[in-house]
Amino acid sequence: MRGGTGSGRTWWQRAVARGFDPLPPPRTPVTLVGSGEVRRDPADLTAGLPAGGLGVLLPTYVARCPLAAQETALCQLLDALADVRKARPGLPLTIWLGMQYGHGELEEAVDRLRALTRDRALPVVGFALPGRGKLRTVNTALALSRRLGHTGWLWTDDDVEFGPGCLVRLVERFHERGCAGAVGAHLVALPRATAAARTMDRVSGVTVPPGAYPAAACMLVAAEVVAGGIPARRLADDGHVLFELLDPGAADPLHDLEVLPDARGTFYRVARTRDTLRRLRRSLYSHVTCTADYPWATARTYLTGTLFHGLWPLAAWDGSGGPVRGLKRWTVKAVHLTWFCSVAAGLAVRGAAGRPLRHVPWGDDGDFMSPAAGGPPATARTAS
Repeated sequence: MRGGTGSGRTWWQRAVARGFDPLPPPRTPVTLVGSGEVRRDPADLTAGLPAGGLGVLLPTYVARCPLAAQETALCQLLDALADVRKARPGLPLTIWLGMQYGHGELEEAVDRLRALTRDRALPVVGFALPGRGKLRTVNTALALSRRLGHTGWLWTDDDVEFGPGCLVRLVERFHERGCAGAVGAHLVALPRATAAARTMDRVSGVTVPPGAYPAAACMLVAAEVVAGGIPARRLADDGHVLFELLDPGAADPLHDLEVLPDARGTFYRVARTRDTLRRLRRSLYSHVTCTADYPWATARTYLTGTLFHGLWPLAAWDGSGGPVRGLKRWTVKAVHLTWFCSVAAGLAVRGAAGRPLRHVPWGDDGDFMSPAAGGPPATARTAS
């Protein structure tokens, strides 16, 4: 892809990159479930699936929430895709439902997939794999579906509620663009009644970048962008897509990445302070490692045009909304830059010492709440 890693990097990028060397993903068994039954042979399962069209990925895990909440997420996805089928009756659609599980949860994971894949209006392929990490689910789905030749992948999360016509609009625009690049929904974060959620809501309100790019919570991306899978060095699937498609030489570097204001979705922010900080930390490591791995022209475009937009003199001053709002934006970005430089320096030291960082914890542990489900947050549990 356009932003491929390797060449065109500065000395400090190479120094920082040496400080992050994640362990390769473990080779773990994958249990396939289709039409309510465990399938031993992947070729037998995929032989009955339509070729081409779109793969639709819905990742989740056992401890995330009860089965009822996962059923709600799948049903609202099926309802939204029913509208897509009406608009494009000849477009093949296959749902890939990933269910990760922890120690002692395999039986529960398979039981859930049996229930979730049975008697659906569209093909639903369930696959259970042990361990954590959404990117492992993404790469597993890409590998299992390779022979089907999907032209694009629609990624969504189990806590997102689609607005009317959201997925239809994404699919139509994706085809208008020649099934290239990536298009995403305009996602609205609903704050919860906690200090962490309210703080993040206020902070994000003054740090919106001038150009939006799709988030993996509801995004349709060309299959060629992720054809080789997402490398272990990437900490976010949408971050990988962004840097692969960012075009620093264009008048609009984000021309291959589009967010549609009339395709809307909602989700709840993480409520707990601990989870908020862990998610921010992982996001920051994603920013640092991406800018270290990609050519400097790509990294510079992202840093000045998106991540630190408004932080003068590093980037252009943003006075939209008035000088007070601009100063608030500058202050938040300055704190962000300090944290960014601290993480980058720490990785550089690790690389020089030959002790690279091997793992960055995931953002949260449970705390599930979906607008589609309604009511209070579902209680996360671990099956015995």
